[in-house]
Amino acid sequence: MGSGDKPFGVPGTEADDGPEGISEEDEAKAASAANKFDIRRLIGALFCLYAVILIALGLFGSHEIKNKAAGINVDLWTGLGMLVFGVLMIFWALSRPTVPESPERREQGPGQIRDAPAT
Repeated sequence: MGSGDKPFGVPGTEADDGPEGISEEDEAKAASAANKFDIRRLIGALFCLYAVILIALGLFGSHEIKNKAAGINVDLWTGLGMLVFGVLMIFWALSRPTVPESPERREQGPGQIRDAPAT
């Protein structure tokens, strides 16, 4: 640090943009990290993984196992349904990412009635 440099997050510096010393860049990083581990993405990824396994079993499994349920390939159809559900979950997470609350909303404190997000 030079003689005129101030530490990051110290009040009075240009890096101190937020009310609690959190810059907009830090808020963007936090929102990005929250979106990476969004439960919708995790659920969608697991459903897609299990769907691929079931589809492979439905396509390449033995003929006797595939047709045990009155001639219906249950593994294949269940895998296709799970794949559709998993893709829809991932699409939902990507199309409507979580957005952190604005500082004005946070200042209202707990117990305040807030507007529902617009759909």
